[in-house]
Amino acid sequence: MLNYDCDVCVAGNGPSGMIAARQLALAGLSVIIIGSPNHQMHKFGETLAGAAIRLLLKLGLKELVETLLNTSNDNNSFPPKVTGNMAFWGTEQASITDAIHDPYGLGLRIDRQRFDTLLKQYIQLKNITHLNANITNLTKQNGLWKITLDGKMLITSKWIIDATGRSAKILKLLGVQRYRGAPLVALYRTCVPEKNISLNKTIISSNESGWLYAGKISEEKWVLGFHTLPKFAFNLRNHASHWDDIINKKSGITDLLGQLGLSADIYAHDVRTTWSPENSGEGWVACGDALLAFDPIAGQGLFNAIYTAIKASEHILSAEQKITLESNYLKEFQKIIKVYEHRRYSLYKEEQRWLDSAFWKVHQYYQ
Repeated sequence: MLNYDCDVCVAGNGPSGMIAARQLALAGLSVIIIGSPNHQMHKFGETLAGAAIRLLLKLGLKELVETLLNTSNDNNSFPPKVTGNMAFWGTEQASITDAIHDPYGLGLRIDRQRFDTLLKQYIQLKNITHLNANITNLTKQNGLWKITLDGKMLITSKWIIDATGRSAKILKLLGVQRYRGAPLVALYRTCVPEKNISLNKTIISSNESGWLYAGKISEEKWVLGFHTLPKFAFNLRNHASHWDDIINKKSGITDLLGQLGLSADIYAHDVRTTWSPENSGEGWVACGDALLAFDPIAGQGLFNAIYTAIKASEHILSAEQKITLESNYLKEFQKIIKVYEHRRYSLYKEEQRWLDSAFWKVHQYYQ
């Protein structure tokens, strides 16, 4: 069996795990990042909010941001900036938000797979080791974690970070309780609009059974997502012809984009809110979606990943240096949860047209 020793083991090689690993490595700690060899979740285009871009710049990742700004997705040339939102929410009339008024600046529509690859390139440091394996056992002996990978490797580490996303593999192994919000499934597919293909705004539109998301991801393609309850999602995935009913039912999308040439492939993801009331313990800390996974309506997934990664690394460094941070990680996290839940509830409550709908009954309940 191969044996490794490190100061911090980071489970998960998504943005949150990589940012946390980078911050700890820059502080002089030895870090091992464990990626899952079986992770095959399809990632479409995603918005990197202006606030998230500011965090990346603050971390010294200016070159990464410039690369995202100066090159395009799918080898096509188009402005990746997201100039705002158009929402058909609570009314058939569009409510337009211009991102130029955002104090953090315009967001970027990014290819998530490409973003993760670039981020990995920019965190290459000599005291970071990357491994791809499954964690099969986790124990603690004499204050140190013993982490077994595929029964073939053993990592001994003082700290472990759960950055495994919504699966929260480490929290589950530790027996840490997690809260699950109202059921919500997202079905995603790509499409080619008939007109206004260059529109660089995100479109949000609600209907009786859920809500639609549409955004440009390349020179010719958009991504279309429908967020609904599991039973409706199952029927919609198995009867693709029903998409036309959803898109054309006063969604505003047809008026803006014309008829949509929809791809055959449909990808389903569980996107309900999940979070743990505990974000850290003796020798462990959680960040990103493992700690708090937002409902996509919040539009803050990547910001949350980066921000909580920074806070998780600060938590470990303060413990190592035996100092107390002015901002306590747990207290700050509890505040984030409170603000998020209130905001999520308020957004869903704004839609008053389908009060008898199963979807809106579930999601207008304050959790």
